Amino acid sequence: MELLYKLLRQNVSIMQTAVFFIANLLGGIIVLLGIEAYCDFRSMSGVDNNSLSSNTVVINKNLPSDATISSLLGMRPSFTDQEIEELESLPSVSAVGKFIAARFEVVAVLSISSSRVSSDIFLEAVPDEFVIDNYTPVEGVSSRWSAELGDTIPVIIPRNYLNLYNFGYAASNGMPQVSNDLVGYLPLKLVFRTVNGNIAYDAVICGLTDKFNTILVPWNFLNNANEEYMPDSDDAPSRLILSTEASDFDEVTFDFFAEKGYVVEGDAMSVKLQNFAYGLLYIIIGVGTVFSILAFVLLVVSILLLIEKNKDKISNLYSIGYSVGQISRVYCIWAFTLDIVVWSVSATIATLVYPHIIGIFQVMSPGFEPASALCVWGAALGFTLAFALIHGLIIYKNVRKHCK
Repeated sequence: MELLYKLLRQNVSIMQTAVFFIANLLGGIIVLLGIEAYCDFRSMSGVDNNSLSSNTVVINKNLPSDATISSLLGMRPSFTDQEIEELESLPSVSAVGKFIAARFEVVAVLSISSSRVSSDIFLEAVPDEFVIDNYTPVEGVSSRWSAELGDTIPVIIPRNYLNLYNFGYAASNGMPQVSNDLVGYLPLKLVFRTVNGNIAYDAVICGLTDKFNTILVPWNFLNNANEEYMPDSDDAPSRLILSTEASDFDEVTFDFFAEKGYVVEGDAMSVKLQNFAYGLLYIIIGVGTVFSILAFVLLVVSILLLIEKNKDKISNLYSIGYSVGQISRVYCIWAFTLDIVVWSVSATIATLVYPHIIGIFQVMSPGFEPASALCVWGAALGFTLAFALIHGLIIYKNVRKHCK
């Protein structure tokens, strides 16, 4: 076999091999860096979680210039069933949920130390699937997201509400500040002012959210409360929540919102940032892939030329008893060795270089930790096997042609 190897490798071009190695190495490094960044970005943005709402966008209608007069007449901009169906048909929108608001007045009474604070507030609810994974549970407090009339009400509040209290109201009124871990233990009462009089409920803050700029209670509870305490009122939604995939939520969708006069809040800028990041990663991976494909083609051409130069030797070797597999193995070993070395070196360099270029993720998400390097080595193994398989098939087919 060693003699056969020396005989058939006599016309191997060192220059062509070096060009292939360098080009494929450069493409492999770019591709693997892009793949690792893609894995980390998906992990950071939560696209891979099992929640329906991996990304959420809240929209409402733009208030017209005569909004004050309309509101005095009991009118408010709301979404029709036809408009909701139109939103559901958008390819970038996977689900649409309605906000429902309490039809009655609500007063929150909070006791902190020896002080008592009360304020008129508003309660809203969205379908439960939009709440999953979109809030941080308060440690030590039950995160059960349901309640019946008469039960203690779980409440989710925006994190900036707590910051507003700590650094605004508490600081100016000499009241104690409240940490994220302790907010769930505050004695909170909600007083509903209904047609049947005032009704008091115990409530517990079970979570904080950066996704919703509203005070949330469970959907089933608020539905039942509205029917019980203020029936026969208008339920047309004035705000909607959309579940999206950032990779599909593009400028066309935002242009559609602008054309319809919808105001985007919530994660709109986050989704735009994710779109930009995904687009950049796709370009990086695409450039690396082009390099790798060109290098792959170069090696294939080199192998075909080498086989063509050695066609007489191949024919003679076949005539004296060597099989197509034995002859092909010489070229396969050469190609496979190059594939293994290229992708192993690419993975090693990508693993060493990547920690120095992930500052953007740490800026976007403080405390961000990169994913395991296994995704890089897994991708390198996949490319190695794919390239080796295609090289092997091409080599065997062309050797067999000359043997016949």
